[in-house]
Amino acid sequence: MTDLLHAFALPRLNVRGAAVRLRDGFEQILSHQPYPPSVRTWLGEALCAATLLITGLKFQGRLSVQLQGGAELALLYVECSSNGDCRGIARIAEGASPQEFEVATRGAAMAVTLEPLQGERYQGIVELQGATLAECFENYFARSEQLPTRMLLCADDAQAAGLMVQKLPESGGIGSIDRDGWNRCEHLVSTVDPLEMLSISSEQLLHRLFHQEERFDRTPLPLHIRCRCSRDKVSDVLRRLGRDEAIAAANEPGGAQITCEFCGKVYRFDVIEIEQLFRPIAPGAGRA
Repeated sequence: MTDLLHAFALPRLNVRGAAVRLRDGFEQILSHQPYPPSVRTWLGEALCAATLLITGLKFQGRLSVQLQGGAELALLYVECSSNGDCRGIARIAEGASPQEFEVATRGAAMAVTLEPLQGERYQGIVELQGATLAECFENYFARSEQLPTRMLLCADDAQAAGLMVQKLPESGGIGSIDRDGWNRCEHLVSTVDPLEMLSISSEQLLHRLFHQEERFDRTPLPLHIRCRCSRDKVSDVLRRLGRDEAIAAANEPGGAQITCEFCGKVYRFDVIEIEQLFRPIAPGAGRA
């Protein structure tokens, strides 16, 4: 299993963190979308960031990150569930050739959305501040959560990796905490090179950084690329499109075809199926 999320705690340093490597899943996402190299990198980094963030969830549910409205990067959307199901997508502004993250995302906002299976949905929105996606997340936590955070993200054409450490709020009565622990943790993280993150496993990276510290590890969480599209959801899209436009699409050779941008799956509808979508439901139909 190559795609694993490792969450850990360093109690002496009063720090929690996580590390992740994505290879098979990242290749799966890239297999059906011809993204430019820079966008592939940002999408891989965003996927890693979303997985790192779910280690802080205290509920079963889903977390999503969305960057929207950039001058060149029109949309970057990723999500990950507490069960490790992930997906992601990017869209480029028409005619754009993104190269630098700060330029491509100029004018964009970032939304982090928490969707518990039970309970209310929460969303935090901030303007992007940072030359890299990792810096944007560090600034997000500093402004919205007042939580000192260091995040490293990197990706190439075949894999992506991420590392996050966060300083926990200090609670009274714990005399064993190293008051200089956060500074030492930041120094250790600053020694990591992106090439190193992509060339060794998360276990090796964490051992290299924190082998002299007391460390508690959670059981690694396997990550999977799983889309939530379905024929029923596509049918709803066609209904919103309107009968006339849906019928016109169905009359094209091959019928109406809708391709899921997340997974590449193609859904086809002929004229008869389209007509059934817009057929009025008789009163009492479907009742036991």
